[in-house]
Amino acid sequence: MSRRRTKPSPKSPADQPVDRSVDQPEEQPAVAGSRPADRPGRTPATLHAAAAVAGLEALGAAAAGGWLTVEAIITRTRGLGIAASAGVFVLATGVGLGFLAWGLLRGRRWSRGPVVAIQLLMLPLGYELLSGSTTVVGAAMLVAAILTLVLVLAPPSTAVFRE
Repeated sequence: MSRRRTKPSPKSPADQPVDRSVDQPEEQPAVAGSRPADRPGRTPATLHAAAAVAGLEALGAAAAGGWLTVEAIITRTRGLGIAASAGVFVLATGVGLGFLAWGLLRGRRWSRGPVVAIQLLMLPLGYELLSGSTTVVGAAMLVAAILTLVLVLAPPSTAVFRE
């Protein structure tokens, strides 16, 4: 512990050394995975909402992938390998999107790019699903993709990912 001077110095106050141990806490060195001092400490509401929408998309994809896989195995369709692998792919996409949603919730920089890319891929897929019996699914995909893009690219969310 350092001590404060009790006697006034003949020097001017500008020439005196600053005792940081008493007045201000020392800056801690950056630890891998921690937030730098200039980044916001809290995740904004826009990023929480984006993570929630992406999490719902992940749950939907995981449920659809599981259902497709089980249905392919139970019904023993002619193209069992293709049907089962498509279900496993959709299931894996749901799990991956869930991991990315968790990254958004924690404000991790690595999560933003893949989430934006997935949402951009969902736009034409959702549009294609608007016709026929899949209209509700297509509309839900379009709304979720647009909403997630708007929330992730909003200024408060973008501020979290800046250095």
